Amino acid sequence: MSQDFRADLHVDTLSLLAERGGGLTPQRTDFQVDSERCQMGKIDLLGTAVFTVDGHESPWEHCLSLLEARDRLHQDSSEPFQIVTHPEQVSDLADGVVGMLTTIENGIALEGEVQRLEILHERGVRILGLVWNAANELGQGCHEDTGEGLTQLGKEMVKEATSLGWAIDISHLNPQGVLDLCELGATIVATHSNSRMVHDHVRNLHDQTLNALATVNSLVGVNVFPPFLGGESRAETFVDHVCHIAGILGKDRLALGTDLDGISRTMEGFRDYRDMDVLNEVLESENSGLGSAVLGNNFMNFWRSWAV
Repeated sequence: MSQDFRADLHVDTLSLLAERGGGLTPQRTDFQVDSERCQMGKIDLLGTAVFTVDGHESPWEHCLSLLEARDRLHQDSSEPFQIVTHPEQVSDLADGVVGMLTTIENGIALEGEVQRLEILHERGVRILGLVWNAANELGQGCHEDTGEGLTQLGKEMVKEATSLGWAIDISHLNPQGVLDLCELGATIVATHSNSRMVHDHVRNLHDQTLNALATVNSLVGVNVFPPFLGGESRAETFVDHVCHIAGILGKDRLALGTDLDGISRTMEGFRDYRDMDVLNEVLESENSGLGSAVLGNNFMNFWRSWAV
C-alpha cells in the first residue's frame, strides 16, 4: 500500500521566526504553525517561504536572514523540523518529523544576480516565485499589471532555475507572465492560489491562465484566506475552488497552500492544522480519494516529476 502524505505548500512561518526569534516546539500561540499543531494535523511537509516585501532596502540580506532562521530550526535537536530538497527525503523522515521545502516568494531577493540561484540551490531552495504583488526587474505582480510579460532578466532567471531542477511559483505573477513561463517550458506551481471564476479577486487565477497551465507540468495549491475564497469562506467554499480548478487541470493537480502565518484569519471551520481531518472529510464527501489527493499525495507525485 502506498504511503499517504500531508503537505502545505505555503506558510510564512520563517518570516515570523526571523522577526520574533525562538522555536516552534511545542506550542507557539503567537503563530498559526507550531510543532504541536503539525503533529495534530499529521503534517509531513511544509513549503516554508522566504518572503521579501516589495521595496525592501536589503532584499538579499533579508533572504539570508530567513534562511538562517530555518537553519536554526533544522539544527535544533528538540525541534521536529528538517530541511528537505527531494521527495524521497520526505518518505525517509522519522515519524513526527516535518520536512521543510524552501521556496522564494519575491525574486527581488536575488537583486538581479542570476548566479545567486546557485547559492540558494546549495542552501536548499527548490521553488522560485519571481514577484510578489508589485512589478520588479523580473516581471509583473498581480497588483501592478500593465499586461507585460517577463523581462529578459526574468526569462534568464527562469532558464537558470529550471536548469537547476526548480519549479516556478506563479501565485503572485500576472497572467502574461504565466503564459511566458508556459512557453519557456518551466515546471509551474501556484503554491497558494484560488479560482477567479469562483471568486473575482486579483490574486486568483483566470480560467485562461488555468487552461494554459493544463498544457504544461503544473499544480495549484488552494488558499484558505477568506478574501481569496469569497462567499461564505468555509470548507465548502474551499471545495468549490478545488472542483472548479480540477475541472480544467484534473483532480490530480490540486494541493493545499494555506498561507498560514501570512494571513490574519482562516476560513470558517479551519483554524489551522488542528482541523485537517475536518477538511479531509469535506473533500472526501465531494469525491472519494479527493482528500488524500489534495492534502498531500498530489504534490508529492508532482514533485517526483521534476525533482533532480
